[in-house]
Formats: sequence, structure tokens, C-alpha cells
Amino acid sequence: MTGEGATGAALGDEPPLEHLIAAATVRIHGRRPGYDPSGPDEGVRTFLGSGFFVAPNWVLTCAHVALAEGGGHVDVVHEPEPGGPPAVVPGEVAVALPGTPPRPGDGWAAPDLALIRLRKPTEHACVHLAEQPLTDHGPGGGRSGPLLGFAGWFRAGRRLSRYDGTVTVLGRIGWGADEELRLGDDDLPDGVSGGPVFDPHRGEVVALVKSRRTREQGGTAVRTGQLRHLPVSLAPPPAAAPAPAGPGAHTQAYAAEDHAPAHAEDAARTEAPGLAAEPGDLYQEVLRGHDRFHRDRLRHADRDGAPPAWADTQAVLDGARTVPFGPRERTRLLGALGELPPPTSTADLAALLRSVSGGASAARTVPPPRAWRDGLGGLYESHATDEGRRLSVLRYVVAVLHVPRARHDPGTAEAEAALRTWLHRTTATLDRPVRGEITAELRRHAAAPVPPPPPASVQGARHSVLLELTRRPWEPDSFDWRVGLLPAPGAPGTAGAPAAEGAPDPPEPEPLHDDHTGTALADLPARLAGPLARAFALADESRAPALLQVALERDVLGLPVDTWPAHPGGPPLGRLRPVVVRPAEPPGAGGGSDAAVTDRYDRWRWTHDDAPLAPGIRGRVLDCEAGVRADVPSTAQLRSLAHASVPLLCHYREHGHPGSAEALTRLVDGGFGVALWRRGGGGPERMCDEFHRRAEAELARARTAQRLPRLVHALRAAVGEGRTDCFWAEGLALLYDDPHHPLPGSDDLFAPL
Repeated sequence: MTGEGATGAALGDEPPLEHLIAAATVRIHGRRPGYDPSGPDEGVRTFLGSGFFVAPNWVLTCAHVALAEGGGHVDVVHEPEPGGPPAVVPGEVAVALPGTPPRPGDGWAAPDLALIRLRKPTEHACVHLAEQPLTDHGPGGGRSGPLLGFAGWFRAGRRLSRYDGTVTVLGRIGWGADEELRLGDDDLPDGVSGGPVFDPHRGEVVALVKSRRTREQGGTAVRTGQLRHLPVSLAPPPAAAPAPAGPGAHTQAYAAEDHAPAHAEDAARTEAPGLAAEPGDLYQEVLRGHDRFHRDRLRHADRDGAPPAWADTQAVLDGARTVPFGPRERTRLLGALGELPPPTSTADLAALLRSVSGGASAARTVPPPRAWRDGLGGLYESHATDEGRRLSVLRYVVAVLHVPRARHDPGTAEAEAALRTWLHRTTATLDRPVRGEITAELRRHAAAPVPPPPPASVQGARHSVLLELTRRPWEPDSFDWRVGLLPAPGAPGTAGAPAAEGAPDPPEPEPLHDDHTGTALADLPARLAGPLARAFALADESRAPALLQVALERDVLGLPVDTWPAHPGGPPLGRLRPVVVRPAEPPGAGGGSDAAVTDRYDRWRWTHDDAPLAPGIRGRVLDCEAGVRADVPSTAQLRSLAHASVPLLCHYREHGHPGSAEALTRLVDGGFGVALWRRGGGGPERMCDEFHRRAEAELARARTAQRLPRLVHALRAAVGEGRTDCFWAEGLALLYDDPHHPLPGSDDLFAPL
């Protein structure tokens, strides 16, 4: 062996790549009482398809394989040694995309992925997943694209047999989450679906078999990078408070530091009763476990009797020289990155990549990068020269090493030390100019002063998603729309006043999607599901879902966007994340009075004052008297209300009702940036008194309007779960319009990319 592989086994001692693939490839069986899937007859009857180990106790396969018999409970059969006795381990589907079977007659939509968690630990091999997107690299052996290998199991009469072969990538079908690779030049028998597709030149798995053609050779595959489309596992909203025990009584459901997503402390640090433990992000969990697995195998590979390291087999392949550094060094680097806390969000990782020379293209990969390894893979082909690629990777590692961390997991310090060791060892073998650049980068970071902590009002600030809906006057119930990513806000302007002249402008949104052809109101939920999902993938964090801000004209502020399904047939947006509405034209816009503008800032300051002696917000029901609908006071009367008041509308009817639209317009003109209402109208049958009492109690407990987006989110989730003590909040909506972070103007901020 040459190069770094010489530190491992002698040349020829490494198992062939096909042997490593076979050791990690498994059979998926339906679980049926009394059947032994390792037996010859029972195994054929219960066989569903193939899969492969991607991390300790994790199997990747197709959703249509894992969910073929419903229920999500399967048996995983693997051979610790190919040809040896099989082992049977129960498993359960942890996540699948899509999560529900298609209608009869329809095929499974891409990406058609499922992760199976083993229900008891077992010793097994694990494939090596590619860090970079699949490109047309390597020697071609077919008509139009790279030659890839594949493996799996299939029914051969009354027995199950292994199957492998080679296919050519003919092209692609679809884009984004819908993308599939078209494969040709070999048979893909029934049963190999879910099996690994690998690059024989670089020695890494790049995809999994999805489908086969019925009348000719070939089929389709899904890139393993499509795992980045897995939803970010979000911590549930804080449990809504139970019904008060008596008049004016309430129980504490929010800790003092529980704030709205865009404004303050990380809500995951709360100690609120009933707040479930934060779930892990499955994508991060599995990929970090994958990288640590191979790093640990490499550490022990040179010991007698230890299983071989995948990197040693990669080192003798021709494609190993096309990627910066050698397989063993990359394995050590990925293992150290896998020990670090993951990036705060996809948007933050993309920003870090853009700060590295050559990283702009890596930040734009589809799907967008989510883990540290994704950014590393995106840089492998960022330059035309080996030196340029190496330098980009080294600069990226330096940047990752010095990212401010919101928290330090056990082992973070050791991981950072391992990264420093890797940097020093790697740069020591490179040319002097490269060594000098990286040493200068490290010294610059070491000499940089520690930035002061941000003001309390912006600690934990997060990215949010902005949806702008604009009616087309000449087409009733038809809207143009645009979706953008709003950067985390900086410190707001001086409390109680508009931003001072010369102060920096608020951050501009990053344009993501737009449509100016007109979309019917009835079609908006389905049309926006995909663009919003992609925006949330950029903005969501594992500890909190991104806030969705919906900008609307005043007479359509009541549009029930929070009730729209997150995807066709899915749960409403408002149960999954905080959703607030904002007027496209706040008071004072278009030449309004200075008094209206000042009043707006004063009210915002008072409703967000969380000082110990602050009076706290107080709910004021404005349109209901003893269960009977009343007119909302005039704008002049509204301005006379105390600045800490939060309007409550009990008799809001529905979008399109002229009286309801007029009520919301008056609130906006009155300078109120925060208001609550419930849809559907009031009256005795809707328990007006219960709504008044509970809403006022919730606001008094919250004390500051900063907590209202998460509070309303929690209440919507509780209503969706059937919590009868929260039925008073059914149809609840929230106006939340921060004057310190105004919406973008009418200029072309959302120009198409």
C-alpha cells in the first residue's frame, strides 16, 4: 500500500469493497408471530426488501420497503460474516419520507427514505456514506454517466439470495426532494429496493435503489444526500397551562426566561412543568454516529483480530486521490466533527461556508447542508486545483473550530482538541505557503477579542421565515406571494422611539421563492407547502422551530394561515411552529401622523418590558359585553387605553367578514403591535366568559408579549391534541408586529435568485 494507507494492513490484506458492502447490507422482513425470518420458507414469505447499516443500530432503506405492511415494526436480518449464520434483530421505523403510503395505484413519491432503529444493540458493519454530492466523477463505463455498483437481496425461487451488479447513471428525474437518479445497463430484480448504490472508484455509498423498470433494464435510485430533507426534530412547545382552579387563579407553565423565538433566551433551557425532553435531530444523530463509528474502527484497525477499517480499502482505490487528503485523515476529521455540537441552523452553516474561499457553491447545494460533514463535502470540488481544495477545507475546519457554541456537549473540548491536532498534523505535511496561511488564520482567531454577550433582548435570536401575500385587485381571491428568510435580528432601536437617523437598516430578507402569476386562495395552502418546507429547513433549529411571519394587507389580516396544512393531509402549520400575522402597512405608513408612529413604539416598549417592577401586559376584551357582540372602540378611544394593554377580540367571525376586517384595521391604526382574537364568533355557545377569563389569565402570567408567539403555539398544539381544558383557545390568532424590525419595503428585495 502506498500513501497513508501504509500505516494499516499490508497491500492486499484489505477486504475488497464488495465484501464491505455485503457485510453491511441487510434484509428487511415483516414481523409476523410464529415466523422465523432466518428460515428458508418463512424468510421468503416475510421478505420486504433490502437495506444497509449507516450507523450503530441504524438501518437506511426505502419508505416503501419499511412501511410495506404498515405499523412500522420490522425484523432486520443481517450476516455478521457474508455467508455465515444470519442474525435477526427487531426494528422500528423512526422516520419515513413520505410518512404515509400512497393512494392505490400511485407509486411512492421521492425521496422514499426510511430510517429503522434497532430495538436491541447488535454487532454489525456499517457502510461509508459519501460526504459530497454525487457528480459525474470517476471513469465512465456506460452511455452517459458514472459507473456505480449496487447490492441487495432478492427472491430466487423458494430462497433468498444476494445480488449485486453495476449500473450507469443515465440522468435525473425531478429536482430537490423529488429528485431520482435514472439507472441503466443492468437488471434490478424485485427485492433489491433499499439496497446500497456505491461508487467503486472512491469506495463510498452514494445512493440506494428505489425502483426497477418492468420491461427493460435499470430503474431509479435516491441519493443518500436526500436524508437532509428529514424534518428537523423540534422540541415540543411548552405545555399549555391547565384550567385555573378558581377565579383569577393560574398555574405556572412558563419559566421566567421562556421567550418568543425571535427575541430572547433559548427556550430549551426552560424548566417549565410538562415540557417534554428535547428530542434529538435524527439526521444529526445518525450522521454523527456514522462518522464516529468509522473513526473508532480506524483507531482499532491495526489491532489483531479487529475488524478492518473502511478507510484502508478506500486508500487503494483510484478515486481516493481525487479528494483532498487521504481516507484515513478524512475519517479522523469527520470523527472529530461528529463529536462537536451540530450547527445551530442550516442558515448559519451556509453563512459560515460563504465566508470560506470557494464555499459559496457548497452553501448552495441541494439539499442545503445541515451537518458539519455536509459543508466539508461541498468543498471537495470547490477549486480546480488540489492545493485550492485543500486550503478551502483547512479554512473551513478553522472556522468550525472557532464557531461560538450555544452549548458544550460532553466531549466538546476533546473534539476541539482533536480538530487542532488534526490541523497541525495535516498542515505540517503541506507546502510552506499553505502552512503559513493556516497558521495565520489560527493566530488571528486566537488574538481576536471575545465578543461581548448580546443584549438580553436579543439573546437567543433566531432566523424566521417571512411569507408575503398580496391580493391581485383585478382578480378576487387571487394572491401573489413571496417567501424569504429573515436573518436573526440584531439589537432593536432605542426603546420607545423609532430607529435613530443614521442607525443601521434592519437586515434584508434572503429571497427564496416567489410567484407573481396569481394563485387562487383555495390553492394557496398546497402551492405554498413546498416553498415553506424548504424555507423552514433553512431556519429551523433542533431546539426550536422557526417563527413564521405572515405579512398581509389590513383587510385580510384575519386570513387563517396557521390552519393551513404543512403539507397535503398534514397537520396545521400553527401546531408545528409559532405563526403570527403582520400588517403590510403599519400605522404611519403612507404619510401617517408622527403621533401614530410614536404611539406604536411606546406600546411595543410597554408590552415588552420584563423588568421586575414592570406592570406586565393585561388583556382587554374590546368587542364583547356579557356575551353580546359590541363594536370595537374608535381609533381615538383605543389610543386612550393603557400602553401595556393587549386587545382581545371574542367575536371575530371569519376572513372576509367586513365587521371583522374593520375591527383589526382599527387596532392597527390605534398603534397596537400585539393583539389576540379567536375565529368563529362569540356567543353563549362558545363560552365567552371562559375565553375572557382564560385569555386574561394567560396574558397576566406571560407578563411580557415576548412570550406570546410560543404561548399561542402551545395552545394550538394542546387544542390539536384534544385537551378539553384548552378548547377555549380554538381558532386563536396573534398579531405580532415588531416596529424595530419592519417588513421589507416595496423595493425589489425579493428579486429572483
